[in-house]
Amino acid sequence: MAPLGRNGKPVGLDAQYVGRLPCSTCGIRSMKLPGQQGGLCIPCYAEECAAEGRRAATAGAWVTASFVGDPCLACGSQSVDANGWAFWCNSCDMQTAVALPPR
Repeated sequence: MAPLGRNGKPVGLDAQYVGRLPCSTCGIRSMKLPGQQGGLCIPCYAEECAAEGRRAATAGAWVTASFVGDPCLACGSQSVDANGWAFWCNSCDMQTAVALPPR
């Protein structure tokens, strides 16, 4: 999860970093979405969410659904993008917010 705001919800990345700095996990692709330890590329964000889901399921807790992936989990297209707090597919128009917009 990303850093939390006052209301306990994750806060997105500042636009000045999105697409400019490297992913804090792989260092290969550019950061697009907030992760636990910094900005993540879309594939690393999807893996972090999957790992959190596995841990929650193992503990018998509710698992939050994540629709973020490359390729798109809805249509399989690789035409996906994110802006620091929202993710979308350019082919099927699926969109999801993963955090609150930064101030």
